Amino acid sequence: MNKAEKERQERRQRMLAREQGHTSTKPIPGTSGDIGLRTPQPVRRGEPSATPPTPDKTQTTNLKSLTPLFKQRQRRRTIALGVVVLIIALFIAIFTGAMSASIALLADGVDSLTLYLNRGSGSWPVNTGITEPLQIEELAGGFVELGSEDVVVYSAYGSQVYEFQPSYARPVLAVGGTRFVVYNRAGNELQVSSRTRSLFTRTFDEGILLCAMSNNNTLAVVTESGRYTAQLQIFDPSFNPTYSWQMTQSEGTPIALDFAPDNRRFAAGTLAARDGQLSCNVYFMDTADTEEGPVYQASQGSMLLRLDWQTDNRVVAVFDTYIAVLDPRTATETARYDFGGATLQSAAPGTRQTALLLNIRGGNSLVTFDEDLTVLAEIPARQAYGVTATDTDVYLLCPNAVECYSYDGVQNWLQDDLAAHPVAVLEADKLLVFSGSQADVLTPPDE
Repeated sequence: MNKAEKERQERRQRMLAREQGHTSTKPIPGTSGDIGLRTPQPVRRGEPSATPPTPDKTQTTNLKSLTPLFKQRQRRRTIALGVVVLIIALFIAIFTGAMSASIALLADGVDSLTLYLNRGSGSWPVNTGITEPLQIEELAGGFVELGSEDVVVYSAYGSQVYEFQPSYARPVLAVGGTRFVVYNRAGNELQVSSRTRSLFTRTFDEGILLCAMSNNNTLAVVTESGRYTAQLQIFDPSFNPTYSWQMTQSEGTPIALDFAPDNRRFAAGTLAARDGQLSCNVYFMDTADTEEGPVYQASQGSMLLRLDWQTDNRVVAVFDTYIAVLDPRTATETARYDFGGATLQSAAPGTRQTALLLNIRGGNSLVTFDEDLTVLAEIPARQAYGVTATDTDVYLLCPNAVECYSYDGVQNWLQDDLAAHPVAVLEADKLLVFSGSQADVLTPPDE
């Protein structure tokens, strides 16, 4: 047997032995000697270890990287919720009218700031160009003056800020806090303006009888009505209707109207025929209530001339035969003064004191009162034809002169060097006197 045959037999024996489960560590002949043929050992799985597995660093890093995303989503949800709440609040504000008032207040604030920044362009006296004014009213420290053809507005600093020609046959003026309305008593059109520009022009289906404005620029408009005696409508500062009152024949036609300081309640003086005579009533109404409020019935035959709602519980009603202080909660008189046959020339009702110019036995007299309409003083007024009053002083308009009195009847001073007859004394930011077409600051002669 040669060597090669011998090696083949040994190789067979090793293969047989491996198949029978025996191992051999001898190297296979013909190889490099570093590889041995061994029977593979079975793999034995041990029992689970009690030691917890080490956290995966990659997983922890991913969680940390997702935290800003969660915060960003939460922030977006918060912003979205805030936007929804803001939209709901906006709709509520528009529905309740609060937005209209806020926008109007912002516009008035811009006007005030503009006039203040331009205050250096004005000075007193000023020439308004209106020689025969129909009305002069205080407006936010300045004034608005109405002529037969022109309307001019001056700021508190003595500069003209607005002018227009309404072209109304019978123009009438009503003033609020920072706005005013000019309406046509011979037509059905009105124009609402701020101190610097026109805001609204409206035409009604029926003729306009009366307008009034509150301190927050709420507007009341009384018009004729086809089915009723009259219709009273109230509009907010953005001219949105907020209240309506159809007045019957028994209630009468409004001839005077004034708002309460709360801008919600109002007093309406009406004229109606009762028992073959004309009589006046004063209705105290609340725009938040659909029911009719308390009613004051004036003395038979007395004509209502003026209403002044001065405090929450004090309304002064001026008639042609007497003056009364009314409680709006009960529509009852709390004070009264009868003229006793005297003729009323001019009235200046106040919250604490009142001044009247009465024609008594052919001569004019200045009569002053306290808050209960108790007479404080009565003095001859000679040729006086008008009276204006503040909380502390009374001013008599006389030919080419203005006389200043205290409420106890003592004359404080006399200014008799005016170029023309004074037509009005106005308590604006400064005390102003109007004579001819000129407006000037009224100061005592020794100042």
